[in-house]
Amino acid sequence: MLRKLVELDTATAKRVFGLDIMRAAAILIVVDAHATVALKEYYSGAFWHHLLPDGVELFFVLSGFLIGGILIRSYEKKATFDRQLLLNFWTRRWFRTLPNYYLVLIGLIAFALLQALRSGLHHKLPDKGTLITYFFFLQNFAHYIPDFFPETWSLAIEEWSYITLPLVLWAFHSLFSARWPRQRIVLTTILFIIIGTNLYRFIAALQIPISEGELGYRGIVITRLDAISYGVLAAYVKNYFPTSWRDDALRRRFLLIGLALTLTAAFTSSIFIIKYYGDFGLFHAYTFYKRTFYFPAIGLSMALLMPYMDGWRTATGLWTRFGIARTITHISLISYSMYLLNLTPIMVTFVERIPTTSLAVGWGKVGLFWVLVLVLSTLLFKFFEKPVTQLRERISAKEPTQLVSERVNE
Repeated sequence: MLRKLVELDTATAKRVFGLDIMRAAAILIVVDAHATVALKEYYSGAFWHHLLPDGVELFFVLSGFLIGGILIRSYEKKATFDRQLLLNFWTRRWFRTLPNYYLVLIGLIAFALLQALRSGLHHKLPDKGTLITYFFFLQNFAHYIPDFFPETWSLAIEEWSYITLPLVLWAFHSLFSARWPRQRIVLTTILFIIIGTNLYRFIAALQIPISEGELGYRGIVITRLDAISYGVLAAYVKNYFPTSWRDDALRRRFLLIGLALTLTAAFTSSIFIIKYYGDFGLFHAYTFYKRTFYFPAIGLSMALLMPYMDGWRTATGLWTRFGIARTITHISLISYSMYLLNLTPIMVTFVERIPTTSLAVGWGKVGLFWVLVLVLSTLLFKFFEKPVTQLRERISAKEPTQLVSERVNE
């Protein structure tokens, strides 16, 4: 009975297995990083952790690839960009992300208020003005996020990217559609966001003393509006150059280059190696790099993985044994629920309250944390996220899955 409760129908879902692997890897890296909180002072670090890519950045690129592809195909199918296309795009994005987010956000606020009522002490929530910003994804718009529900910094960046990307595309379409083909307008939109955001970070990095560190740029909306655009750039290549995208030799070459660059970026920015920058007098250069060139470097390196992973349509061989493929698809499906539930609702609110009196207790807390994350995320997905997401089919137009040029070439 319990198995049926947490089981998802993964066999009939139309999935791209390679993208499921990327999504599952991204969320597992994120949750693994948060799991170490349970060990407290007993966590001594693991070398392999320093080789792991940034799971959040991987999410950004993957989201950009999928959402950018949808926007490009919708634009090409309609052959114009208008208010109807824009509202349909936003409706479908927000039905996917907002209900789950607001459910968890309101749940956390309610829990904090009830806990304060029971204890007779003042709640530990931010002030009302700050709380309101969370409902409009302004909690980290121009500064680093407060301590409350801090993991939502990346969701705010994504949501604002979903707003700015189509608006910029609409603006360029309005200005240049009479003279430029749609392909050029799409590329100009992507490059405008990438170059504009990088230029803003670069100028700000020059103006602020290096002694102030990395400035928290990673988690601020206005300094990361390019975060998903590297994935959108990959979607551009897929949709307008399908023959090259499907070239197996190119896919393998880009995969190897992308993996090498991604692992290099992860290792050279890890805590393990930071001390060596200081030893060799390179810490200031490293800090400037983390303010500026690190973001396009990690974004583009991960975008190079997309052709191969997008071409990996189904699981075969060893992947189909012992339920590995099914597990990967399951984790991919519940990844958004895992993202919302793992840190503040489960780790901070519950698991971290258990005293870590020994290494054994710490690992026991880690195990409990993983069980709670997987079970509760599955339930949230199955009984809330999925049904609510399906409602959008009733109130919005279905988006195209292929360009006309792709259907011709198949």
